[in-house]
Amino acid sequence: MSKLQTSYVSDSRSDGERVKSRFQVRDNGLGFSPITIVLHWVVAALVLSIIAIEIALSVSPNSELAKVLNLLGTILFPVSVYRFWARTTSYHPLPLGTPNPVEVMVSRSVATALALAMVLLPIAAWLSKSAAGLPIELPGGLFIPAPISPDRQAARIFDVLFKIGATPFVIGLALHIFGACKNHFVLKNDALKRMLGKRVEL
Repeated sequence: MSKLQTSYVSDSRSDGERVKSRFQVRDNGLGFSPITIVLHWVVAALVLSIIAIEIALSVSPNSELAKVLNLLGTILFPVSVYRFWARTTSYHPLPLGTPNPVEVMVSRSVATALALAMVLLPIAAWLSKSAAGLPIELPGGLFIPAPISPDRQAARIFDVLFKIGATPFVIGLALHIFGACKNHFVLKNDALKRMLGKRVEL
């Protein structure tokens, strides 16, 4: 092999290595970005923790636990804003195998609705507590400022809006989990593994 050919092969390999090592920031048709995957599981942990704490508080009120709930909601909001923006401005990865087009449309609609709900529900909870005159305290003695003055009528409205949004959110979350379990256990594809960071064949 000539020096020119050797140089060409070396350059080609180095270019290929640079492409492979390039960090994927946004989702594309071939797969989710590492940022999307990490934030997906962070949000899953936050949402399940919030639901568990809500159930615990409904059984036995606890001020310290309520502070943790406020903290989790505060963390969830900015993360959810980014996730909703990323989902609506990026290409969604192609589905695995040959799924039913209707199921694909439903699953993507549910996922987008869940992402939007995780932006709106914390805002509704913030406004509801502020209108009711309830301080939003975080661990460490920190407080989230109230955006509005106490107003009993407004508190009722925001509370109703929160409950209206929370009910379909829980139903959508159940559908999302059902779809993941169906893909993994019934269809036996790599949809769940893809959300764990595995590169899969389409």
